[in-house]
Amino acid sequence: MVDGALQGGTAIAHSGWVPDAIATLPVFDLIDRAGAVGWILAAMALIGLMLFFYKMVGFIRRGLFTDGFVPDLERHLVAGDDQQALTLLQRRRHPAAEIGRLGMSLPVGDGDSRESASDLIASRAHKEIDGLNGGLRLMSAIAVLSPLLGLLGTVMGMINAFQQMEGAGSRIDPSVLSGGIWLALLTTAIGLVVAIPATALHMWMQGIVNRAAAVTEEVCTLIINRGELAGRDSHAAANITRLRHAAE
Repeated sequence: MVDGALQGGTAIAHSGWVPDAIATLPVFDLIDRAGAVGWILAAMALIGLMLFFYKMVGFIRRGLFTDGFVPDLERHLVAGDDQQALTLLQRRRHPAAEIGRLGMSLPVGDGDSRESASDLIASRAHKEIDGLNGGLRLMSAIAVLSPLLGLLGTVMGMINAFQQMEGAGSRIDPSVLSGGIWLALLTTAIGLVVAIPATALHMWMQGIVNRAAAVTEEVCTLIINRGELAGRDSHAAANITRLRHAAE
């Protein structure tokens, strides 16, 4: 079965649709030798790479790496200068800044209005974070499934190799057997090569989203409690934990 897949992969490589410059690459040759499983893993690697660059462009366009405005926002709110705080938020592209601009337009003078504003801001924040998480599940799936797919290819190859041993009887050629085994193990190696970077990139991108969520939560807390912040001393206002308890 694996031999058939390997032959099919070789036929694909030499059918003319693959440029010679690519077909002669060592990596391409290894994928070709791994057969159908190798090509599936290569496709998963390509999808993961494209997804990574797509998400990174999206993160940059959304300004996720420019979240250093929170201390300045806090300083303006402590000083009671809501207009300066709003101007600061208007100059930022971070999702937290967008939600902050929404929060600045809502009244938070009494308990009822503060609760309504908090619910509205929280709903908007959840939508923003869900949008940032889009695509990360696919990257996680690639990281989880690629080693399993590689292991499946290895198991199938080993079964085929032992079937050949059984059919050969006493006329077993060790070189043929060892060749079948290393080709079977090749799919596991390719699966791990795909899974390790995919896992690392997924964890890194998830960390970026988690940081954006934390910054958004901090900005929401400052905006909801801007009435209490105004006129208070900076040290007391910087105690975000106490303000979160007050918002609850």
